[in-house]
Amino acid sequence: MLLLLHLPARASQVVVGLVSKNLLVWDVWEKDQQKLTHRLLLHSSAAQAVPVELRLRQYQQLNRVPAPRGKVVFRGQLHPGRLTQLPYPKAPTGHDFLEVFENGRSVGLLELNSRRPAAALVQNDLRFYTNSGANGGPLDYWLGFESLYAGPSRLVFHRFQGHAEEYELVQIKPGLDTLTHRPANLDSLAAFDPSILRLDAAHPQTQTSRPAAVGMLTLETEMLSQSFYYDEQKNKHPQRQSSGGSRRFIPVFTKPGT
Repeated sequence: MLLLLHLPARASQVVVGLVSKNLLVWDVWEKDQQKLTHRLLLHSSAAQAVPVELRLRQYQQLNRVPAPRGKVVFRGQLHPGRLTQLPYPKAPTGHDFLEVFENGRSVGLLELNSRRPAAALVQNDLRFYTNSGANGGPLDYWLGFESLYAGPSRLVFHRFQGHAEEYELVQIKPGLDTLTHRPANLDSLAAFDPSILRLDAAHPQTQTSRPAAVGMLTLETEMLSQSFYYDEQKNKHPQRQSSGGSRRFIPVFTKPGT
């Protein structure tokens, strides 16, 4: 999976994301009764076992110069198709990253994610929650689901509080789509495409069935705001305007023993 992203402005000189054909790293929260546990998931699709190492990495706040590599979070072999689950590392500072090594070579950085699921989402009868895509990149919402593995599961989307945008649209596509251009305007397609979901202040939560097959899902997101324009007679007219979007990926794993 090849994925590179830029961090928000506070660390815009640091590029995050992993460059690997086989390695997948993802974080989720798991609910056991009322307890939430933050987990780091590792998976390799390589044909043979691959040595992987994860290290904490810090950047000096002012000039983003990397400090010496820190604590080793994980060092071991990832076996083909086997999901490895680790406790999520705690970040000593707000400028910590996770550096990922595959076969002794650095394949990228991931920003450590300490945000917990929204209370309104955790009240659902769901076991897993995430606000990040596989191999880097934040989602624009919380995503809840019932299982990491292939089979029936809901996907429940919950909008972050405090969004300046009027609403956001999400389209779910089976498969890992890194090649096609992002849709120019999901808003124009939403009336005809039932796979496009809407989140807004009045309806901050929505859900759909997750495609059951093993593999990756592509999530296209578009943020829309109320705007206006002037015609040639200088009359003011309202219009909705896209204020950005993202393409992220989430995995569906093979159930052990199948």
